[in-house]
Amino acid sequence: MASFDIPTIDVSPFFKSEENEGAKKKAIEQIREACVSYGFFQIVNHGIPSDLLSRTIDMYKTFFACSDEEKQCVPDNYLKSTPNSAETFEHLWFRFPFSGFNNCRSITPHFKKVLEEIVSHFTKLGVVLEGIISECLGLPPDFLSNYRNDRSRDSLMGLHYFPATEDDNTGKPAHEDPGCFTILYQDEIGGLQVHKDEHWIPIPPSKDKLVVNIGDVIQVLSNNKFKSATHKVVRPIETNRYSYVFFYNVQGDKWIEPLPQFTKEIGESPKYRGFVFEEYHELRFRNRSHPPARPEDLIHITHYSISN
Repeated sequence: MASFDIPTIDVSPFFKSEENEGAKKKAIEQIREACVSYGFFQIVNHGIPSDLLSRTIDMYKTFFACSDEEKQCVPDNYLKSTPNSAETFEHLWFRFPFSGFNNCRSITPHFKKVLEEIVSHFTKLGVVLEGIISECLGLPPDFLSNYRNDRSRDSLMGLHYFPATEDDNTGKPAHEDPGCFTILYQDEIGGLQVHKDEHWIPIPPSKDKLVVNIGDVIQVLSNNKFKSATHKVVRPIETNRYSYVFFYNVQGDKWIEPLPQFTKEIGESPKYRGFVFEEYHELRFRNRSHPPARPEDLIHITHYSISN
């Protein structure tokens, strides 16, 4: 295992009323370096109470402990991996606002209230990170906020990974996230790893830290200036693992292509051809619903690469 450390960055200056330009500038530089080198970083003092982060994990644990019949009361939102899948987990997925769960015993009013609270915090944090990432790219602070003006594709997913077997500890195979960026909170078990320089780097869990990773959309917009990191989940033996993830996406009909600020304005050729986000999202979903016989045939953002 390589001796890399995923950087942890204090983002408290962006939540304080008093001006602290020096601290903000330092955080922006740290995040810029992390986005170039890793595509991953951790944040502390992010404005989300640690007790809410813990309560959300506890509510997911309660839901996943329900019978399969009870969990299937939200069939469009609940998925359990099949025995022949390369993934070994179950997840509960929502877009917002919540609707249609009034008669579902496994989605209690209290569970909904906790999820709505954590979503509110993630949404506010996302606006702050949009501004930071935009500045890291040398773009106006409101660029990503305007680019993502329709937030209807944002989603929250809770995940339960089953204990590993002696033969297989794969929780989620190596992959990249298709959207703009993602925020993850993992329980004390850990298991998340990020790929860098031919090594897998474990990201230790922390009750106060959130993990942020850059997605494919920002890699394309920046023409590879920022990295959409490859990551995976390794399951522990004899222990269940829980986490939840908030995905910051763009609307389905959004046209994605390298920005002129990173191509013609600086004399560089685009490294990707343009595409509609929903088209790519469907191809990525097909990786899971109809996995190809050969792993090398899985669709990644390189599907749109231009060979110069």
